[in-house]
Amino acid sequence: MSDTTCVSRDGQDDHLALQRGYVLNEYRIESVLGGGGFGITYLAHDTHLDCRVAIKEYVPKDLALRDADCSVRARSAKATKGFEWGLKRFLLESRALASFHHPGIVRVLRYFQANETAYMVMEYETGEPLNQWLIGRLPLDRPTLLNIVRPLLDGLEAIHRAGFLHRDIKPGNIYMRADGTPVLLDFGSARRLENEDGQEQALTAVVTPGFAPAEQYHRHGKQGPWTDLYALAGVMYWMVTGKLPVEAFARLREDNMPPAAGIGNVDAFGLGLLNAIDWALNPDEDKRPRQVADFRRACLAPPTGGEGPVDPPVEAPLPLGLSASEARTFIGAVLFADVVSPADDPAIQSERRTRLVRMLSQAIAPVPPTSRLAVNTKEGCAVCYVGDPEDALRTAVQLGDTAASEGLGVHMGINLGPVRVAPDPNGRSRILGDGITTAFRVMRFSEPGQVLVARAYYEVIQHLKRNAGECFRHLGLRRDPLARDHDLYLWNGEHLAACGAAAEPSLSRPATGIDITPAAIDSAERILAQHIGPMARILVRRTVPRAGSLRELLQSLADLIPDPAPRSAFLSSALAGSGLSGVSSSARSVVNASTSATSAAAASVIASADLERIEKLFARHMGPMAKVLVRRESRTANSLDTLCRALASHLDKDAERQRFLNDAGF
Repeated sequence: MSDTTCVSRDGQDDHLALQRGYVLNEYRIESVLGGGGFGITYLAHDTHLDCRVAIKEYVPKDLALRDADCSVRARSAKATKGFEWGLKRFLLESRALASFHHPGIVRVLRYFQANETAYMVMEYETGEPLNQWLIGRLPLDRPTLLNIVRPLLDGLEAIHRAGFLHRDIKPGNIYMRADGTPVLLDFGSARRLENEDGQEQALTAVVTPGFAPAEQYHRHGKQGPWTDLYALAGVMYWMVTGKLPVEAFARLREDNMPPAAGIGNVDAFGLGLLNAIDWALNPDEDKRPRQVADFRRACLAPPTGGEGPVDPPVEAPLPLGLSASEARTFIGAVLFADVVSPADDPAIQSERRTRLVRMLSQAIAPVPPTSRLAVNTKEGCAVCYVGDPEDALRTAVQLGDTAASEGLGVHMGINLGPVRVAPDPNGRSRILGDGITTAFRVMRFSEPGQVLVARAYYEVIQHLKRNAGECFRHLGLRRDPLARDHDLYLWNGEHLAACGAAAEPSLSRPATGIDITPAAIDSAERILAQHIGPMARILVRRTVPRAGSLRELLQSLADLIPDPAPRSAFLSSALAGSGLSGVSSSARSVVNASTSATSAAAASVIASADLERIEKLFARHMGPMAKVLVRRESRTANSLDTLCRALASHLDKDAERQRFLNDAGF
């Protein structure tokens, strides 16, 4: 702990707050971000991973005092029971949030007890609360509103499925990140908790007038998913009408609140969306949508005649999934495919593309919709897989066989890398990021009927299949028009089953390593998911039987992460969380070595000052993902001009690409 006075005396508003510079485990307090009746949230620096985090401390102002040694205690014997009950609730909330991995929910990295109280360490997000973010952005339109609401609905669905409710959704608890995506803060714990006498104790949420439904105001209210939907609909009502909803109790006997469908802009939002808001805001909980899926369906139903602009039809649309991953970066295996046709004959190109879409739709049908997302772009068709990475290869093989039988020449390329799923202005989904752009570049090297894969994808398949080397032929480096080198492998045409595709192993049998316990496996999966997303589950389960020890398991998993920065961060966190001896120094060595190697490679061609300047410029367009892409592209760029043009290729719109290049001086 810090050897200085623990309580702040330098102008911070909260007299209970820890002092700037105070050291709590590996975290150094930098400032107070905010506070409420039950706790204080700090901005802190993680000295192990060299990054900023947010730390929430349980300090109920009405019940607690802080002693000179920084410990927190109940201010009186009478307050002890309430203090201890609140502490248990705080820990339960922390444990619940730590189990959720969703872009719409604030990510809890860890929680621990110290100073006779508890702390929750969260990912620090740059941005601002929704009510501040909206300043200068009003009036809203339908796409902008849905871009905010869809990820929040997906996040709520995840916590409802786990048996939890938020119970305090309001504009101040919705935070807009720098990249324009929302995250829901301050989740409550389970709706009911056993007290010391073994009796169920009702948890009273912080009731926010206008956003809390009537059932939250009294002990025996019938709460459920419809309770959170009322509050979210209240936020939507406020965004589309500019008026706060009338307090719930005032609407029970006589509801005089103007409906959203009556005062909202029907041309901008569509009557169906406004009616959905009114449905979820019904004062009677029995007359609201019962679950998120019902409300989402009503909100996202496309406008029809007389209800605003109709979305233009998409040519042979592919099945969509992964709504839970909206606008968030994760690791995915991406298959990119396109057809061969005369460049000057658009009619032939359109007919062949339609056939490709049909074949690809059939090929991906066996893959669960929740683990893949297919999109039709002007450059071709892409499918992103976040479950089994071998699904991409299976689809490619089936697509190739079907296309060959119909005399259709198809180019195919597969890559493994970071992707981001985000809605386009029409509310449909698109895939962004290095994962898909590299898959597209790999595809362009293929001949009709060939399946080419990038080295990152080959290394994962090699890890999953003992004899993957027999299934691929190394082609070596190929340089694309932007002077980037791609290490390519050619699928040798054998049937996939010949390469030993195995079912996902069961974890009911003992692992090879004696220290690989079920708890250690769950921890490794949870930490890996923070860095690569949903694919973590199958990679952990396919790696466990081959690991001789927990350390070997963690190292093998780290080797599967294509980018050095998240690879090192995973290994550091996983080793630290496993309790292995010598963890701190070894983990820091891995992080420092990886960072130094990456920096040295880039510095050999491009000055660090130029890299920092370009990263700041690129972040205006790409948000937090800019750092990853700059590091990745700088490893193969042979000049600043090449780097900037490579980065520009990650931007969707020509105007954005040109603006970035102009800002960069090209």
